[in-house]
Formats: sequence, C-alpha cells, structure tokens
Amino acid sequence: MKIALCGGVLALLLLTACENTKTKEYYLDHPDEIASDLSECQKLGKNTYNCNQATLAQYQLKSKAPQTP
Repeated sequence: MKIALCGGVLALLLLTACENTKTKEYYLDHPDEIASDLSECQKLGKNTYNCNQATLAQYQLKSKAPQTP
C-alpha cells in the first residue's frame, strides 16, 4: 500500500514539474497569451496554476483600463 501511495505521489510530482508554469507577472508582460491560454483552459475544463495566473493578470489589466462613460 505504501509503495503504491509513494508511486502515485511521485508520478504527480513529475507531471506537475513538467508543466511550463507561468506567473501573473509573465502574463502581464505577455498579454497576448492571456486570451489564448484562458480559451484553452475553458475548452479543456482545466483549472491549473497557469489558468489561475492568467485569470488574475486579465483581471488586473481590466481593472487598470480607463473606464468609458
């Protein structure tokens, strides 16, 4: 049982380490990637670190945009 649990944890860590993680700051510096990454998140039903960071960056950019009357 312990071996199976350790194997599962190791597999999860390896899969997580392989993902190219992007921070909110990355998305703020590359705003053109926000829409495409969020579209993929929504299409595939993902809720990953990158999806969350892209959402935060999008919100921050929208909140700084000048409001039109």
